[in-house]
Amino acid sequence: MTHRLRGLLILAGLVGVLWPSAGFSQSTPPTDPANETLPPPSRMPSTPSPPPLNLPPAGTLSTSPNLPPPPPLIGDGPASENGILGPPGQAIGWFGTVEIGLIDPHINSHLNSGSNIKAPFLTPSTPTGSVQTPLPPGSNADVIRIFGDHITLPMAPLNWTGAPRLRLGYRFADGAGDVRLEWRMAASQGSDTIPNFDAGGNGLLRSRLNVQQARSTYGTSEFLTNAPQINRTWAVRFGVSAADLLFDSRAQGQQILDQSASSSFAGVGPTVAFQFHKPLAQSRVSLYGELDATGLAGWTRQHFSETVAGDFGTTFTDSVALRRQSNGVGILGVEGGFSYAPWDDRCWRFTLGYQWQRWWWVGATSDSNADLTLQGIFFRGEWRY
Repeated sequence: MTHRLRGLLILAGLVGVLWPSAGFSQSTPPTDPANETLPPPSRMPSTPSPPPLNLPPAGTLSTSPNLPPPPPLIGDGPASENGILGPPGQAIGWFGTVEIGLIDPHINSHLNSGSNIKAPFLTPSTPTGSVQTPLPPGSNADVIRIFGDHITLPMAPLNWTGAPRLRLGYRFADGAGDVRLEWRMAASQGSDTIPNFDAGGNGLLRSRLNVQQARSTYGTSEFLTNAPQINRTWAVRFGVSAADLLFDSRAQGQQILDQSASSSFAGVGPTVAFQFHKPLAQSRVSLYGELDATGLAGWTRQHFSETVAGDFGTTFTDSVALRRQSNGVGILGVEGGFSYAPWDDRCWRFTLGYQWQRWWWVGATSDSNADLTLQGIFFRGEWRY
């Protein structure tokens, strides 16, 4: 019996050893929560600091390789003038213009010695001696008069003539505008026949004109290039103008040997001009226009004379020499045409167009008046426009 009980115990022990769940016997026995010690917290990995930024220097902007560089700031030098503050091709410094015009001058003249003849006296050139009548006090004319007709000579048609114009200027930086000195002249003459000039028949008429004008102006431009359809340049100029103008007529006949009438004006006054350029379809050809107005204040001088043949080879002179008279002259000019810049640097520009200019009251006195019109074509070459 004892041996049988011992054998059962040994068998039970072997079964306990070989049972699959026998591994549970190796599990860690439970611990008391009150005596449990937490492990120290693990250190969090530190976030790396960002790399230093490479900022561009002050006054500049960084750009993407695929984007065009930004325009330079005002004050950075001449580069700011190339299409930013002025039209392409403009450069700081000196620039110049040479122009040749082919114009047709016309004078609408109504010169008249009129009532300026104050007192007559006989000249010493007569063979019988001389008799003189003194001028009345306050007279504005020196008079030698025998005949009673007023001297009124027209102007003969003037020939087409060349009219040069020179311009020299200096352009300031940062779009501050420019100053210009300009000089222009026109001189012409012509001849015609006066029907029934005297008792002997027709007379020969010769006329002359000489005009000179100088201007000193300051101007600024407004350059717009946001889109091709509005790419254009507006400019306004103002300054001072001075002019000197002389025209005369002289007629010769068989009885009236010589008769002349002349008028001159010199004055100075303000001037203003508006200019416009518009490229055509982003080409090198531009549409050009200009409107200018000038007012002059100065002095008008006129002179009339007549020499007549008499009996036995004698001659008589009837002359009026006027003193100067204050006067005002108004000038209005219009130009239009096409400009062409042939080279890529746009340093040169050539313009072909039409010009018209009107001068009012160039021969205005109490008895006379005259207007001048200049019109024709012009060709202009501009350097560093």
